[in-house]
Amino acid sequence: MNKSSHIRSSSVMKNLSLLVPRTLIVLFLLVSLTSEPRSLHGQDGQAYRALYAASERYYGLETLCAHFEQEIDVTLLRHTSSGQGTVCLQQPDLFSMRFAEPEGDLVVVDGEFAWTFYPSQDDRQVMRCSVEGAGGGFNFFSNFLEDPRGRFEAVHEGREPMGDGLSHKIALKPRETGGLRSVDFRSAVVWLDVDSDLITALEIHDTNESIRRVRLTDIRVGIEIPDDVFRFELPEDVRLFSPPDCSR
Repeated sequence: MNKSSHIRSSSVMKNLSLLVPRTLIVLFLLVSLTSEPRSLHGQDGQAYRALYAASERYYGLETLCAHFEQEIDVTLLRHTSSGQGTVCLQQPDLFSMRFAEPEGDLVVVDGEFAWTFYPSQDDRQVMRCSVEGAGGGFNFFSNFLEDPRGRFEAVHEGREPMGDGLSHKIALKPRETGGLRSVDFRSAVVWLDVDSDLITALEIHDTNESIRRVRLTDIRVGIEIPDDVFRFELPEDVRLFSPPDCSR
């Protein structure tokens, strides 16, 4: 190889050595711009693992009862209401939420109909929806734990003290699924006990701008529940109301 050929070869190799790192940097930047952060995938994966563990736990239960404390902020009216009582469920389709404060307020799902009666607000009206029409929304256990990945975008936001221990804190955003299992809130946060996989708290941001917060304590599973807990008897002299969108 003559001297001029050697110089040209060295020059080409030098240019290639400069070009390759730049090319790699450009490729890296393109991949970075078109990919989600790896940490986000980790958060999502942890969120769905916790949700599916809770789903398996929930659908493996026969019965559950717990004490609840509820607070509802109606932000548009700048009004806050609160209550507390006992929530119970029995698989596959029985649910009740009976208030001790305000006394007499209740939600009962008897397998065929979902009944809501709030005498603290209106003691002359009862609302009744078919279970299909209600879409399972009254039973927040199934509403959050049925097909989590198909129905929600979920992100794990860490662990927080809740109840008697630590709970996973998971932010949820509904997907546009439609159908009977669609949800009617804008976003939510659910807390799932790290050890028991049970729901310990909820925060639901509704489409009407109200915020509902529920905390569950004294959670008991596999217990005997009287039949009348899931039975609603229509009071005399009340008006039965079935909205068109939930009577099918």
